[in-house]
Amino acid sequence: MKRPIETLKALRELERKILWLACWMVHNANHLRPKNDGEVKVGGHQASCASMVSIMTALYFHVLRPEDRVAVKPHASPVFHAIQYLMGNQTREKLENFRGYGGAQSYPSRTKDIDDVDFSTGSVGLGVAITAFASLVQDCLAAKPWAKDRPLGRMVALVGDAELDEGNIYECLQEGWKHDLRNTWWIIDYNRQSLDGVVREGLWQRIEAIFGAFGWDVVRLKFGALQEAAFAEPGGERLRGWIDNCPNQLYSVLTYQGGAAWRKRLMDDIGDQGEVTALLKRRGDDELATLMNNLGGQCIETLIQAFDAVDHDRPTAFLAYTIKGWGTPLAGHKDNHAGIMTPAQMAEF
Repeated sequence: MKRPIETLKALRELERKILWLACWMVHNANHLRPKNDGEVKVGGHQASCASMVSIMTALYFHVLRPEDRVAVKPHASPVFHAIQYLMGNQTREKLENFRGYGGAQSYPSRTKDIDDVDFSTGSVGLGVAITAFASLVQDCLAAKPWAKDRPLGRMVALVGDAELDEGNIYECLQEGWKHDLRNTWWIIDYNRQSLDGVVREGLWQRIEAIFGAFGWDVVRLKFGALQEAAFAEPGGERLRGWIDNCPNQLYSVLTYQGGAAWRKRLMDDIGDQGEVTALLKRRGDDELATLMNNLGGQCIETLIQAFDAVDHDRPTAFLAYTIKGWGTPLAGHKDNHAGIMTPAQMAEF
C-alpha cells in the first residue's frame, strides 16, 4: 500500500535527524568532551549506527505499539538514545556524556539507562535470543487468568549479520520450533561488513535456509523504492542482474568511492551504448550513488511496506540489505567498524 507523501517526508526528516544525533554522540565523546586521561579514544560505532537508522526510524515512528518490545543490537545504542531523546525520554546531559560515567550507555542497559530499555543487549547474541523466550513467556502469561486480557506484543530483535555467529541464537531457534514460537520478529542488518572484514559471499542463502528450516517466514528486503523504479526503466533488468551478482567487497568499495566510481564500473561491465547507458546517463554522479545506496534496509518506504504487510503471528525474519556507514563519509570503507569521522568530516556532515 502506498503511503502519503507527507508521511514519507516526515519519516525521512526524522531519519536524517536521528542519524545526525547518533553520529554526534560518538563525535562529542571522542572530539569535544573534555578528557582527564589525555587522548584516549572513547569509541563508538558511527557506521553500525548508520546502517540501522532507517530500520529503527520505521519501527519507532510508524510500526511499534505500546505492547511491543525491542532488543536493539549493541552497536546501535546511539540510534536508540537519539530516538528516545526526540521522544522526550532521554536528556541532553546523558547524550553529552555518552560512554562516560552516568551517561547514556554504550550498549542498551535496563539497569543503567533512563530511557526505558526493553532488553539489555550488551553481550552480543543474548539480546537476540531473549526476544524468543520473552514471547514464549508472554504466551504462558496469556494463558493465565491475570494476563489473558492483555494485548500480545511483538518481540523484536535488531540483529547484526555478524551477530549471527553466536551459537546461542541457533539453540534459541530450535527451542522456538519445539514450543510453537510466535509474535517474534528478527530484523537482520545485512550490511555485510564486520569487525573481521566483509562477510562471506552467499551468507544470505544460509540465513534463509536456516530460518526456513525452523518454520520462520523470511522476508528479503534487498532493493529500495528508487532501485525498483530504475529496474522498471528500459535497461533496468541488466542493472538488477549486476547488483545481484556483485560481490560484497566490490559493492562496499564502490560505495566508499562514490558516484564517479559507480559510473565507471557499471559502464565497463554493462554499458551497451543503448538502454543501459541511457539509464545511467539520466543520472548525475550524486544521483547514481544515491540509487546504488538505496538498498531495501535503507529505504523507509520499502521498510514500512514490508512491516505493514505482516498480518499473522508467525515468527518472521527480515533480511534487510543495508550500507554500513550509510549517509556518512565512512560508508563502505573496509575499516569503518570502529571508525570515527574526523572533526572536519563531522562539520561538513
